[in-house]
Amino acid sequence: MTDRARENIVLDAHSDLLLDVLLMRRRGGRGILEGRFLPKLREAGINALVCSIYIVEELVPEGALRNALDQISALKTDLEESPSFRLCRSAGECYKAAAQGQISLFLSLEGAEPLGRDPLLLRVFHELGVRLLGLAWSRRNYACDGISFEEAAPYSSAGSLTDFGRELVAEACRLGMVIDVSHLNDAGFRELSRIIRVPFIASHSNCRALTNSPRNLTDEQLGVLAAAGGVVGMNACGQFAAERREERSPAALLAHLDHVVKNFGAAHAGLGLDLCDCLESLAGISDGGDIFKDHADAGRRFIDEIKRGRSEDEAAAILGGNFMRLFERVMKDEQ
Repeated sequence: MTDRARENIVLDAHSDLLLDVLLMRRRGGRGILEGRFLPKLREAGINALVCSIYIVEELVPEGALRNALDQISALKTDLEESPSFRLCRSAGECYKAAAQGQISLFLSLEGAEPLGRDPLLLRVFHELGVRLLGLAWSRRNYACDGISFEEAAPYSSAGSLTDFGRELVAEACRLGMVIDVSHLNDAGFRELSRIIRVPFIASHSNCRALTNSPRNLTDEQLGVLAAAGGVVGMNACGQFAAERREERSPAALLAHLDHVVKNFGAAHAGLGLDLCDCLESLAGISDGGDIFKDHADAGRRFIDEIKRGRSEDEAAAILGGNFMRLFERVMKDEQ
């Protein structure tokens, strides 16, 4: 694929908007993507989005599979009423959607809970369009341990990948799915990096050297990810951008981006904004700590700043080209 095609993609590698699509359709809403999300994404210039399938705590474990399928079903029904969006299964489909003025949506499992411990289900989700696999959210599942949000993680969450987790990684790679290590604990990261043979991503993580949260990556981890050809998406959740609330700002997030670019190269940085405060479904769960109130705000105060502060080629790579290059390599083109 040409560099020009990648330059036309502005991609946010992590959004939980499926939770709102499901909630609002259950209330009788229609065309949720078109009516609720399209204007903000257009204003920000975003034309590609990775949509996570996140399972809230009270549905784990018994309701995880049902809820994941409900989220996919709600999305596919809503797409019939939202012609500005397209579900994509490869980088090639994304480029075609962009050429037609559509916003591309990729599906990602945020945690392996919907799979239980049945590896055959991964093929089912792949058939439904899921192309990324986050092994963990910040809790234990049958595949691995998630990273704690606390500065000192409990010893009970220090396990590495399980046999099932290693089987999932192998099957995901065979299917052409991108592995995401955001929310995976340090031991799991170490093992994953040893056994995987294709680039992997941290869709929404910042730099632990700047903000000492276990949810961020150490410089050692960032180096390993970069050496593998991976990409890390900058997370706009305030607690991962700065430890002190008063310092949580666009400048703080830009500092994380600058740290990645300076130490590991611009080819390994991207956007993974993880905006939760704007989602009705997460009201009362989100801590109200996002740096930006929505994608339009992120466009004005972060995306535009990236464009102003860097060369055209470097900005295009960070804003979407890097993730798309990786998707080209790992995902199998369906066309």
